[in-house]
Amino acid sequence: MTARRRGARRVLQWAVRARVALAVLCMASILSGGPPAGAANAWDLVHPRDFDWRSHEQRLELAADLRTRLNLLIAVVPPQAPQALERVQHEQAELEALAERASPRRLSRLYLSRDYQHMMLVDLLTGARAALDCVLAATAVEPEMACWAQLSGRLLQEQPLDVALRTLREAHVLPRDEDMPVKAQDPLVWYGEYGRGVLEQILTPYLESVAAVPQEER
Repeated sequence: MTARRRGARRVLQWAVRARVALAVLCMASILSGGPPAGAANAWDLVHPRDFDWRSHEQRLELAADLRTRLNLLIAVVPPQAPQALERVQHEQAELEALAERASPRRLSRLYLSRDYQHMMLVDLLTGARAALDCVLAATAVEPEMACWAQLSGRLLQEQPLDVALRTLREAHVLPRDEDMPVKAQDPLVWYGEYGRGVLEQILTPYLESVAAVPQEER
């Protein structure tokens, strides 16, 4: 079996496991009556109950809860050694200079290396946190929605997140999922669902409301 086919098979297996885990968790929530009523939280993106996207307060509550969950994962990612980061960036620069003349095997070695995946994970997670900070700091709905769009784009990078977490856990750089705080567990299941929830529960209804306003009234 070629490396490409093995990679595609792993992605398919992960997708099936993620969807099964999500279905089980959603059913458990439904049978138990769902999470307790109160402030909006990340679960509203997956199984909305009383969430109203038009409520600025609820959107901020949801963003704050997402940021808490994200920070728990970021806290266990050790800082990358400057020398390791420099090596990755140097190799990237050389491969970019070679363009199509770059060896596919050399590209694969870089992409699958622990140092490259460490850099990618830090970039993905800190980028998502920056988008949430942007949401929380926004003073008008239009820039806030742009921040939500940035967040969704980050959270929907499911395959890069899968590769990075798997690579670093196999290298014993990160703790096992079961050793993580509860709110930081199963990011491979929840981050993509959060990203889709942002699209479905916040961005889409917002854009529909804007489209419903006649052009001359905007």
